[in-house]
Amino acid sequence: MKIKLILPILFLLFVTSCKKNDDPAPATVVGKWTITSLRSKSTGTFSMDITFNLSADSYIQFNSDGTGVSATANTGQPLTTENFTYKLDGTKITMTSSDKEVSTAEIQTLTSTSLVLYEKRVSGNDVGESWLNCKK
Repeated sequence: MKIKLILPILFLLFVTSCKKNDDPAPATVVGKWTITSLRSKSTGTFSMDITFNLSADSYIQFNSDGTGVSATANTGQPLTTENFTYKLDGTKITMTSSDKEVSTAEIQTLTSTSLVLYEKRVSGNDVGESWLNCKK
């Protein structure tokens, strides 16, 4: 009698404890991101806090082979494109432009639809910060 009661209970426990693995694939920077805003803030010798009005066509694209391209313009101006390479190290992304300018940013937000890159530059008493907000 005990076995007849225990078997259905064990079966129910087994069935209810097994869950389908619906975990989405981890978010990745790879892909084409529309730039929604670019904010730049400086303190020190010169202080400012400005959000640039970029063209709705502005984007940054990260390819799976470590290369990429960015295309940006102020509203009403033609796009300027620039090729770059990039390397990921945890939440840090280091981008090297075609003219060898290197910038390292922190990935503050990364989901399947949202990317926020933050960069901080310090030179003496001057501090510059930038936030690049993107969406897919």
